[in-house]
Amino acid sequence: MKHFYTVILIFLSICSSAQKKYEPEQIKWNGTIYPYRYHHLEQYFRYYPNKRPVPNIDTTIINRNYLAVFEVKENKFYLNDIFIKGKNKAKDLSVLNELNEKNEPMFLNWINGLFDIGTGNETFNKNDSLSPIYDNYIVFEVKKGVVGRIENFTYNEFKLFKDYQYKRFKNTPEYPRLYRRLIYNGMTEFEATSHIYNFILFYSKSNFLKER
Repeated sequence: MKHFYTVILIFLSICSSAQKKYEPEQIKWNGTIYPYRYHHLEQYFRYYPNKRPVPNIDTTIINRNYLAVFEVKENKFYLNDIFIKGKNKAKDLSVLNELNEKNEPMFLNWINGLFDIGTGNETFNKNDSLSPIYDNYIVFEVKKGVVGRIENFTYNEFKLFKDYQYKRFKNTPEYPRLYRRLIYNGMTEFEATSHIYNFILFYSKSNFLKER
């Protein structure tokens, strides 16, 4: 499963360097909808390829051709809806019933890991639509679809947290294996290091969550 997610993130980085437009998913948290840059349904479609609503153009996340809307409700992680392009070529046609015959939010009990949501003003570095900067961040753990510990950070606190996660992860046996795999898949040394840092929450997992 880890290797599968790694492949997804590699695709994201490659597309970023190609300067293609990237559209994040969405997540509803405490009644507010935010951009969300984790693509949990790709894990689902890997096991149920016949459920994919539209085919990928080139197997990348950027060209996945759907928009997923997630929600954390009563500490559980749900898929609220999934949209594809309708008559006006906007992603406004719901196809949730193709994944769930009851046509109601799906509890995603396979989701595990450490994830983040950016809140407040959103700014981007030049030519990078994948790594925006926000005023504040929500970091949360998910185990089998159930949300556990939640932390709220300012931008500076979030950066310190990522630095902490990165420092600890770099001293594990997994780091050199991941680094070599990224190089093997075509990244430069700088790109591989930057990629690991940018997605350190995913790679470090919840067992590195800093204790207060």
